[in-house]
Amino acid sequence: MTACEDPQHAVLFDGMRYSGRLQADKEAKRNFTATAAPVSQGLDGAREAARFEGTSYCVRKYGSSDIIWTASPDAEATALSVVDDKLTVQGRCAE
Repeated sequence: MTACEDPQHAVLFDGMRYSGRLQADKEAKRNFTATAAPVSQGLDGAREAARFEGTSYCVRKYGSSDIIWTASPDAEATALSVVDDKLTVQGRCAE
């Protein structure tokens, strides 16, 4: 639905728009995987876009922005999971 997004209210990271997605674990809903793409626009922006997906989910579902990262957006660049120009991070909304 990004085609319907109001450009005045779009969230930009490092001045760029990233496509972000979040998938919650079906059985342990506090656990999630978040993605942001395209990383080729800038790694720092992709990191923040993926973090935003996780934070937004945790706030919306559990009322807190606290996340326990298992695959952190803050990891060294060489430790990040980037496949097909997409950054993937994983975490758990803190209780």
